[in-house]
Amino acid sequence: MTSTCRLALRSTIMGWLVVAVLSGGQASAAAAESASGHPSTTANHTGSVDVSDVSSASMTTDLQPILDEAEPGSTIVLKPGIYLGPAVIRKPLELRSEIAGESILLNESEESALIVEADDVTLAGIRIRDEAFKPQATIVVSGDRARIEQLWIATGADGISVKDADNGTITSTVIDWTPREVSMAAKGNGIDLFNSHRWRIDGNTVSDAHDGIYMEKSDDTIVTGNVVERSRYGIHCMYTARTVIRGNVGKANVTGAMVMTATEVEVNGNTFTKQNENVHSQGILLFDAHDSVFEDNKVEGNRTGFYVEQSTGNVIVGNEAIYNFVGIQLLDAESNVVEGNLFQGNVADAQARGSSNNEIAGNYWDGFSGIDTDGDGYSDTAYAINPFFQGVTQKRAAFQLFFQSPGMEFLEELFQNNRDDWSRDVKPLMAPPGFDGANPSHGSSKATGYLSLLLIIAVIGMLYMNRRRTI
Repeated sequence: MTSTCRLALRSTIMGWLVVAVLSGGQASAAAAESASGHPSTTANHTGSVDVSDVSSASMTTDLQPILDEAEPGSTIVLKPGIYLGPAVIRKPLELRSEIAGESILLNESEESALIVEADDVTLAGIRIRDEAFKPQATIVVSGDRARIEQLWIATGADGISVKDADNGTITSTVIDWTPREVSMAAKGNGIDLFNSHRWRIDGNTVSDAHDGIYMEKSDDTIVTGNVVERSRYGIHCMYTARTVIRGNVGKANVTGAMVMTATEVEVNGNTFTKQNENVHSQGILLFDAHDSVFEDNKVEGNRTGFYVEQSTGNVIVGNEAIYNFVGIQLLDAESNVVEGNLFQGNVADAQARGSSNNEIAGNYWDGFSGIDTDGDGYSDTAYAINPFFQGVTQKRAAFQLFFQSPGMEFLEELFQNNRDDWSRDVKPLMAPPGFDGANPSHGSSKATGYLSLLLIIAVIGMLYMNRRRTI
């Protein structure tokens, strides 16, 4: 058999095998199409491209011809099956799976699986397998107004990288970083925005990435309803302004949310739990963060609930910091408002150093026993945060091993220098915020009084009965 015959026979067999996978085994149609060497794509009356007869080897091994043949503004509907990347979208169009999750873009190259260069591109319902460990992101977006929705991405790089592109959305997408035995520092980010403004990132799930959602020099981004697990930083913004981080969940990351060198950030209604595997783990971290609001968040089971360093003008109000090693740490932080928060079940409610000029009032600290003589629900004595431990560990980091040890607590009791410079809650609550009762301390005093009266009556009764017996 000549080499030409062998090549023709191999092409025909390849066409039959591909169609068996992608088109339910319609081998006769595959053989007919393989002779032409090009897939048939027809536009219907709605302007969409129907990729119905996946029939030639060239089509099944390359998504690019399908994209090239589509008219600008059209919709490409992919039948269930496997489409091979890499591919580049250079015109506005919509690329979606006929059945969500059953059109698979497989990329085994060292390039990005899909590059979006054009404006006004939509990607929907596609499953992407791009699991090679490499520097190039699985999806790269440089066009404005991109819409990415309901994708499933298994990646060995950045899942979605957006650079110099504005006004896009990423919604209901699952990103899983899959290569194993790779250090956290070497992994890619789930969603990565750079110099890209006014994006909305909503309802996505990211697992085992470097940073789950990372934003740098990207203003006015709204991040809502996402779940990030087992990553370094769950949600991380740097050099941003007016970022909104609302209603997200972070579990078992190094840090739940990190706000660094950022201004006017809004962080509210989030839940960050079990960030505690690393000595530097925090629920919410502020570093060089300014004029931002942190409200109604729940940080539970972390090494540190709130970590605030070199940050000014922030409002931390109405949050729950519960069952952490440290509820809140203030390091060289000034002019912040810390009010109406719940610090309960923490090993240490608060630590502070160089942070005396903050407005701290009306918080509940369950490790503090106050005195409320006028029954207004607030302690008449302040809760002062002893800076001794923070000062010692700043000079000798290894002394963190003695955190809450009896010896360290004894030394803290001895250290009373410069108490006027200590951070303090000037009006701590006597009961947790939202306690059912307008005057919890007064009610408690009344109950104690009734109990004392009953005990006195009981003692008098016992003495009287004993006296009767002796008579």
